[in-house]
Amino acid sequence: MRFIDEVYELYKGHFNGAEEDITAIVVGILDEQSREDLLDLIDEMDGEELFHMLATYMIEVMKRKVAMEEEHSPSTMTH
Repeated sequence: MRFIDEVYELYKGHFNGAEEDITAIVVGILDEQSREDLLDLIDEMDGEELFHMLATYMIEVMKRKVAMEEEHSPSTMTH
């Protein structure tokens, strides 16, 4: 995706490999975008990019839901 390539080139000196740095930069950039800007980015994606974006999003949401459920349900194991 061209947008990601441009962001990477702009910030590559700021990345130290830590996921937190990448997350902070990406969230900061996306936070500045309007809904229309975000939809334009999606519109530029080819089918494979769109698939991977949605798959990654859905996997992460499912992981969070499972973790939240496990955190709030009583343990079925007895000690």
